[in-house]
Amino acid sequence: MQAYLFDFDGTLVDSAPDLTRALDRALERAGLAGVGLELGTQMVGHGAGALVEQAVRHVTNDDSFTMKSPLCRLLLSVFLEEYEPICAETSVLYSGATEVIQTLKAEGKQVGLVTNKPRRFVELMLPAFDLQDAFDSIVAGDDLPTKKPEPDMVHHALTDLGRAPHEACLVGDSKADLGAAKAAGVTSILVSFGYAGDLDVYHCGADRVIQDLMELIINDA
Repeated sequence: MQAYLFDFDGTLVDSAPDLTRALDRALERAGLAGVGLELGTQMVGHGAGALVEQAVRHVTNDDSFTMKSPLCRLLLSVFLEEYEPICAETSVLYSGATEVIQTLKAEGKQVGLVTNKPRRFVELMLPAFDLQDAFDSIVAGDDLPTKKPEPDMVHHALTDLGRAPHEACLVGDSKADLGAAKAAGVTSILVSFGYAGDLDVYHCGADRVIQDLMELIINDA
């Protein structure tokens, strides 16, 4: 591998506590019940819009709600407002994240970030973890018309880095990451500790599953 593309939430950073806290605040402001940390964590990984949509469907027990629904559009705006000041308040990097990135770069590898999280939050959070200069390419969730699991974000990162798909891998934790990796033709690596939801990471067809980010440098993909 010459290029390592990383997902953010659930792969490099445990951000679910702040995400679900902002989500519950938005739901409560609309007079709805919150979803809580455990259930909210299962909804993370497909972008802010999908997170809000899933939460609204759950708390109203109505699957007809979509992001075209006025309630979902309003709640998305409120969620983003609630999330911005707390997005890095209790979020923490997973063990080995900084060391792995530093080691890969020291070995001459390229490192990219491909996340469905909106760019404004990525740019707020990276300095909190001293990662503002860590990536050779950053593709955020609102940079392109489509998000993971579509392949466009991965293709964009590969173009930034001047790499072909066979030279790269995508390290992630969810169906969105697996789908994007497969569609883009890069090696798919899933972590076992992230926000996989109902995805069985060991039996979903990923090229590799790791229990610790350090495995990326101990046993090079």
